[in-house]
Amino acid sequence: MDVLRFLGQHVPRTERIHGSFTGEVISDLKTRPEGLRIKHRVKSNSVKLYDKQGSVLRVETTINDPSAFKVYRPKEGGREDQKSWRRMRQGVADMYRRAKESHDCNTRYLTALAKIEDNRELGETLADVTHSVNWQKGKVRALQPFGKDADLLDVLGDGSFVLNGLRNGDLQARLFQKPAKSPQEKRSRAGKVTRLLRMLRAHGLIRKIPKTHRYQLTDKGRALVTALGAAKHADTKKLTALAA
Repeated sequence: MDVLRFLGQHVPRTERIHGSFTGEVISDLKTRPEGLRIKHRVKSNSVKLYDKQGSVLRVETTINDPSAFKVYRPKEGGREDQKSWRRMRQGVADMYRRAKESHDCNTRYLTALAKIEDNRELGETLADVTHSVNWQKGKVRALQPFGKDADLLDVLGDGSFVLNGLRNGDLQARLFQKPAKSPQEKRSRAGKVTRLLRMLRAHGLIRKIPKTHRYQLTDKGRALVTALGAAKHADTKKLTALAA
C-alpha cells in the first residue's frame, strides 16, 4: 500500500487496492560495486533509493508510464478555458508536471523513512498532553490517548496526510464510518471535529498551515503518535523484560 502511495496511486480508506488496478507492485534490493540499491516498482514506474560508495544517499523516481498520473489541461486541440484533469502525456508538453510528480514521489518516500528521535519514556511523553491546558482565553481538556482519543491519534499518524496536511472533512471521513443522515448531523460532526482540532492545537500537536484550512503535525505531535504506534504494536513479553 505504501509503495502505491509513494507513486501517486490512490489507496482507499479501507486499505484495499482499487478493483481497477491490474499491475504489479515489486520491491527488490541489490548490491552493486557502488553500494546498495532498493527499488519499488508499480507497473513500469519506480522509486528507488541508493548510496554511492557509502557517502551519498539518493532517492530517484522514474516515470516510464506517465498515463498513471494526471495533469490539469485542455484536451488535444481544445480551448484553454476548458481544462480538466486528464492523463499525463508522454511528450515534452507535460514535462513540468512530470517533474513535480517526481519531486512529490521522492518527498513522500523520504518522509515515510524519516523518524523523530525521542529518548523519553512513554509516560513522560504522554505527561504533556494528559493534563488540561489554558489556550486562547479558554480551558482545553486533556487528551485520552488510550481512551476516546485513540482513534483520533491513529488518524494523525497516517502518512497520507504528511504532504498536504488534513482538513476538518478528512477527519470526519476517518472518524465516522457512515455518511451523515441529515444536514443537522453533518453540521454536528463538523462542530465536533472543529473542537478536536482546537484541542490538538492547544496541546501543540498540530499547527495550522497559513492561509488554508489545513493542519499538519508538529514535531511534538509526530513524536507522540510515533511513540503510541510503537507501544501498540510492541510485544508484551519484550516490554515486560525491558521494564524489569
